[in-house]
Amino acid sequence: MNKTETNASRRKLLKGVSAFTAMLGTGLSFSAHAAEVDHSMMNHDLPIDPHLEELMDYVLECIKMAEICQQHAMHMFQMGDTKLADCALATQELLVVSKALLTLTANNSKHLKGYLTVAVTITESCAKECEKFAEDHIQCKDSAEACYDAVEFYKAFLEACKKA
Repeated sequence: MNKTETNASRRKLLKGVSAFTAMLGTGLSFSAHAAEVDHSMMNHDLPIDPHLEELMDYVLECIKMAEICQQHAMHMFQMGDTKLADCALATQELLVVSKALLTLTANNSKHLKGYLTVAVTITESCAKECEKFAEDHIQCKDSAEACYDAVEFYKAFLEACKKA
């Protein structure tokens, strides 16, 4: 081992020790702060808004079916069949948007309504793409149905928000 490698190894070791020490100190300060917080005045029994919970259920079902569809497409690719490539791309976009939508819904974000309009467009696009293969692939059929169900609910949710 030459001098340059030894110095690089020492630097890596010191960086690692420094990072670990910082992480350990932060963890201790967070836990010490948590012990000081008075939780007795908090109402832990407040449920999530039922409409938001229902929205989350539709998003989760859409994610589940899209993951299954995506896995099926990957299996087809492994066998040399690339007919589902556009479907896989649409599903990938759907997954990204849906996972973000899930987080925004859980947080009852002020951006939820605006983001939901984007989610409608991408979810419809994925449903249409999956529908092209629904006769030959049950995974695509299930994903398309979940997407269409979600789009229907998303639109109803947005409509209810306008009235409120």
